[in-house]
Amino acid sequence: MIRVINFFGVLTLFFGVTACSGLLDSDEPAERVYWLESLVVQQVVANDGSLPSLAVSVRAAPGLDTDRLLILGPGAQLNHYAAASWPDNIPEVLESLLRTTLESTGRYSRVSGASDSRSTDQELELEIREFYTLANESENAHMVRMALRGYVSCAASDHVIVLEAAADIDDNRLSRIVAAYQYALHEVSRQLVTRLADTCTASNPADS
Repeated sequence: MIRVINFFGVLTLFFGVTACSGLLDSDEPAERVYWLESLVVQQVVANDGSLPSLAVSVRAAPGLDTDRLLILGPGAQLNHYAAASWPDNIPEVLESLLRTTLESTGRYSRVSGASDSRSTDQELELEIREFYTLANESENAHMVRMALRGYVSCAASDHVIVLEAAADIDDNRLSRIVAAYQYALHEVSRQLVTRLADTCTASNPADS
């Protein structure tokens, strides 16, 4: 099991909110918006003008298309933390973060989103299957889980992409929960960069 490393303890100074014990089941508007940082990957790639373009599309399984921080408790009850949200709905947040990571690799001439109507050499379609905190019978958070599944179309073929990460939570504060999301996001991002590099060629299929 992956444990959140001490580095993320610094986030406690920035986020000082207690998560459960009375914060669930509230209809009050979100008071605090939590931010996640993209993984930046700097790779040495020879750019001879033939790098492929990539389109990234991320959608959510039912129940996950929300801007709230979700918690899955006993009895398969999906709830959310009160007074806490992401900057946008989860699919939009993850699509932006993953695009930034892929742009940072230098392996693509352009990384566009789902709304871009221009044709691309490669297409990545992902569905969010898990993006929530797991809680025990006492509503105490103990783990963040993140999972995406989909396909990448490249070299005239479709290839399955599976990305999964989990991070243990050492206490019940939202600062630690957000730190666990950050850790899981970076793990998923590393997996994505590796999967795409292993599956698709770095050059434009049209020039291969």
